[in-house]
Amino acid sequence: MPLVKATLMMELAGYFAAYAPDPMKPGKDIAKAYKNYLMMAMNAGGFPASAVTAAQPTGMGIGGVFAQQLPIGAAIGTQIATQLTTMALSFMSGQQIGPPIAPPTHTPGMIKLFSGPQPAPLAFAKALATELDTWTKSWVVSGLIPGAPPVPFSGPLS
Repeated sequence: MPLVKATLMMELAGYFAAYAPDPMKPGKDIAKAYKNYLMMAMNAGGFPASAVTAAQPTGMGIGGVFAQQLPIGAAIGTQIATQLTTMALSFMSGQQIGPPIAPPTHTPGMIKLFSGPQPAPLAFAKALATELDTWTKSWVVSGLIPGAPPVPFSGPLS
C-alpha cells in the first residue's frame, strides 16, 4: 500500500479533536500516527515496510518536549523534528541495505508550525501531516533485489 497523506491527517485529527491535559499524550499520539503511516510505505524496489522502531520512545521524547512548555516555537519544532528523525532512521523495508537517507528538511517546517499561534485541531493535523508526508517522500532508500547478479535499487518511498 502506498503512502497516503490523508490517512495520516485523519488519524492526527482524531487525536487532536479533544484537549489532552497530559503533555505526554500528544507526543505518543504523533509518534503512533507517524509509525502507522510509515508502515504503509514501499521502497523504490517495490518492497513494503518491514519495521520502524517502536513509537513508544519517540512518543515519550515528543511528549517530553511538550512537557517542558518551552516559550520559543523554534526550540519546540527543532526538538520534535530531532525525535522524528531518530524514528526515521529506524525505518526498514524489504531488501533494504541500510537506514534511509532522511535529510533534515522537515526542521524548518516544524519550526514554522510550532512558532505561530496554533490553528484549530484539523488545520494543525493537516499542516503536520503535510510536513511529514513531504519529508518522508524525500528520503532515499537503497537496496538489492536478490538474483544472479543482484539488482540494486535506490529512490524515494512511495
